[in-house]
Amino acid sequence: MFLSHTSELRRYPDALSFVEAAEEAVLRAEDLPVDMKYFTARDGKPAAYCREYVRRADLYVGIIGFRYGSPVPDLPHLSYTELEFEEATDAGLERLVFLLDEEQDVGLPYAAVKDAHAQRQEEFRRRLRSDSGVTVQKVHDPNQLAKLLLQALLRRPDGPPPPVAARPRRPAAPATPTSLDPEAWLRLGELLQGLEAAPWGAEAYRWSFGVNGEAWAAAPFTTPTGDLYDWALDLDAREQDADALPKVVAFAHALAAGFAAARGVEGRRRAAALNSWVRGVRQRLDLPEPPPAPELNTLHVTMLVRLDQDPQERDRVFAEVWLRASSGLSDWKRIQPPEDATDRLRVTVDEARALVDQCLRTFKREAEALGRSEADCGRPPKLRRIEFAVTETLLEVEFDQWLCGASLYKPWKLGEQYEVVVRCPAARDLADFAHLWSVRWAWLETSGGTHDDAVCWLGNEDLALLDAHVARWQDFDHPACVAITAQDAEPAWRAALHVGMPVVVWQRADRARDGATPGLRDLLPIDDVRALPGAVKRVRRNRDLTPSAQASVVLLWDDPDHALETTPLTDASFVL
Repeated sequence: MFLSHTSELRRYPDALSFVEAAEEAVLRAEDLPVDMKYFTARDGKPAAYCREYVRRADLYVGIIGFRYGSPVPDLPHLSYTELEFEEATDAGLERLVFLLDEEQDVGLPYAAVKDAHAQRQEEFRRRLRSDSGVTVQKVHDPNQLAKLLLQALLRRPDGPPPPVAARPRRPAAPATPTSLDPEAWLRLGELLQGLEAAPWGAEAYRWSFGVNGEAWAAAPFTTPTGDLYDWALDLDAREQDADALPKVVAFAHALAAGFAAARGVEGRRRAAALNSWVRGVRQRLDLPEPPPAPELNTLHVTMLVRLDQDPQERDRVFAEVWLRASSGLSDWKRIQPPEDATDRLRVTVDEARALVDQCLRTFKREAEALGRSEADCGRPPKLRRIEFAVTETLLEVEFDQWLCGASLYKPWKLGEQYEVVVRCPAARDLADFAHLWSVRWAWLETSGGTHDDAVCWLGNEDLALLDAHVARWQDFDHPACVAITAQDAEPAWRAALHVGMPVVVWQRADRARDGATPGLRDLLPIDDVRALPGAVKRVRRNRDLTPSAQASVVLLWDDPDHALETTPLTDASFVL
């Protein structure tokens, strides 16, 4: 029985390789396996020698992975595995082919799937799948291969007597309680050495510092130098929580999520190899399960809807809709009115809602035109947030409750599907408020959203003291967020905008006074200012709350690093 395979399948996975599993199945069926391992050195053409051994067999078994393997010296257009298959076909041998499943983790390190002839191998695998005379099955681990091969052998008309017992698996490397074992570092080096970080790699690195993926404040401001293996060594040298998943394992877990989103099959194979490494390390060292992986290597997009109230007709607004990639300092793309349009778009607020609906229907096409900052990202773009940049008279409009009809099911509310926030660009154009705004955001970025001074709560009793609060805020670069529990929130949010506050959150007065809506402190405990957009979205989706409570929260989120710098659509001014 001739076993055809590339060399890495005899070595991996470590505990039991694919070729070892196949040999066990053949021996249990009381047959004799033959492959290139048993060939001796001989003069003459290698192709002829290979063909001779294939023809001596009475059955061909192909274990086909992702590497093309070595080209035959005297037939460089063919690999040995492809030549062996063709010879078995010409000889009329029964052929059993087992393809390693490209959609699953098959336990191979990245070095065992990377190949300069990957395209040729993909064409070979495609030809095997389309050959009607070949029995082809997909396998994802050696034990499954052994089981399927043994079943096939025993079903043959001249099948042998019942199989003998299988030989024991090789023992795993001993676990060490305080750090990763040498086997783990050896395999991780095979996966990451020489591999430069993609743009999303920094996010994976920072994510590894927090158990829940949000504690980025502990991460250093800059990422390490070197390749991804150097980054892993950097993480291992840092302080570790004894009860948590080691940072390097969390890093590998996050990298797998990023590579899984890549365009080509190579990225998905790399992701599968990293997932296999994480699972193996956890099992050997009895480590906790990692948290859900972050959504990396995905083109997240922000939509900005500019609505400037017409000072002459208060029921009309001048409107624009823009898109930008959420990560990095990317350019904005105007989608309404089209970039080549010269006339301003003047509509009612209800017509503005219809305009947003229209833009959501064409979002995929427009967003893909932005291009991907992560060049290997293979997933469609994802709309993460809708920002309404409006004049102060529109700040309490319930944009988050706008219904969108872009659905095959039923209309849905914007605030339940996306993070919906408001901005007030006109407030930043007065005096030196833009400077205060930028300084406060920089403090938030540096100190983190969990800092004790990040939030200032203002209640009813603080309304009479607003001047004192403003005077104090002007002398410091914090807080960065004002949370307003006062029933009449407008004076407080105006005061917050006066001192360049980038984050302000309050409840709409008409919603908060219905008697059934919890106060802001109960509805939205602020543990981390940076997490507020997601927290507000969860409030709007919370079915345990009344519709009035779901719709009560307004979040002003004005990030100066991603501000749209254009001229006002009207000559209306912001009045304090």
